[in-house]
Amino acid sequence: MVLRRRAWLSQEGWYYVAVLAFIVGGAVLRSVNLLIVLAGMMIAPLLLNWRLAMAALRKIDVQRQAPEQICAGDLFTVELTLTSYRRWLGAWLLSLEDTLQAQRRASRDERPLVAKTVVAHLPPAGSATATYQVTIPRRGVYRLGPLQISTRYPLGLVRCSLVLPLEQELAVSPRLGQLTTEWSRMLEADLAGSERRHPQGGIDEGDYYSLRPFQSGDSRRWIHWRTTAKLNSPTVRQFERQRSFDAALVIDPWLPEKPSPADRGRLELALSLAATAVADFCSRGQNQLTITVATPIPQVWSGPTSAAYCREVFDQLARLAGGPSGKLASALQEARAEMPTGARLLVVSPRSIEAAEEAAVADATKIDPGHSQSAFATDSLRWIDVSEDSLNELFLLD
Repeated sequence: MVLRRRAWLSQEGWYYVAVLAFIVGGAVLRSVNLLIVLAGMMIAPLLLNWRLAMAALRKIDVQRQAPEQICAGDLFTVELTLTSYRRWLGAWLLSLEDTLQAQRRASRDERPLVAKTVVAHLPPAGSATATYQVTIPRRGVYRLGPLQISTRYPLGLVRCSLVLPLEQELAVSPRLGQLTTEWSRMLEADLAGSERRHPQGGIDEGDYYSLRPFQSGDSRRWIHWRTTAKLNSPTVRQFERQRSFDAALVIDPWLPEKPSPADRGRLELALSLAATAVADFCSRGQNQLTITVATPIPQVWSGPTSAAYCREVFDQLARLAGGPSGKLASALQEARAEMPTGARLLVVSPRSIEAAEEAAVADATKIDPGHSQSAFATDSLRWIDVSEDSLNELFLLD
């Protein structure tokens, strides 16, 4: 692909040309040879600036290093590395302008963000690095690029620019908040009563619990040598079994047909809570987590929690678009089919459970009312409505 360099006069250059035109006009009208000589001397710097600025942008390559995924509200750094393939002439005062634009704009008046940085000197056959920092307040998928390089060196009269089609996709997941201690209490309240009251022995799964006689299959690393020598019988440590935090999380991205800014705000709050909950579950160790999104065709992710699992869910939440056509009852049935036995079932929604159940029953052409009512059984799930004031007891978002 052929890259075209463009050159035009800067604001100072237009002032310079205006003075030059005045001198040329006076020389022609008055036939003053000295003014003609002065005009010729003034044309030379203008041509020199144009020639050096055009040559400075030849044989330049730019590489961008930016994170592929971030959270809304996070400050991230983009690094630009410039490489010159010229052998003799360097470049000075290179201005870099990188464009950041949402692929799905919230409104027609939304303009792309332009980040600017400067490279003071790019040596011949060398490289230089420039960085800039950006904070994106909204969730979504953004596009970085194209990148524009320009310079006015050395006199600032002529500006030369080069546009590079260097584009990159950036997924911005929902903003993360903070879960309160009430959230942990809510999860632990769903544990079986025997498990909550009586710690169980496990295989090196938790804290040191007690001592017991050595059994076949025990590791020698578990032997408590002091007690073994005292009792003259092999004795091993017994560890407390870690509590299982297996869970199924159903996300309801519901929006009315004509959503207001308040409706969109509740949806973003629900997605922020869901993303924070996923990060919390993934930080609790190897647990089984099932994520179901109530889209027209429900999306399901089920597997052991890990950093890769968290990144995959965050990427899908960044691309998720709300709407009125979600199939929440089908999503609940999918979650119950995929979730492990004894796992907790949580629903995060921008609406109440009564409104969701009424909408599911009203859609009788595609969903059988009997199945909808059984899917919304309140004794088998925990519904979190982000529009309620009691949300502050579970989740805080700056």
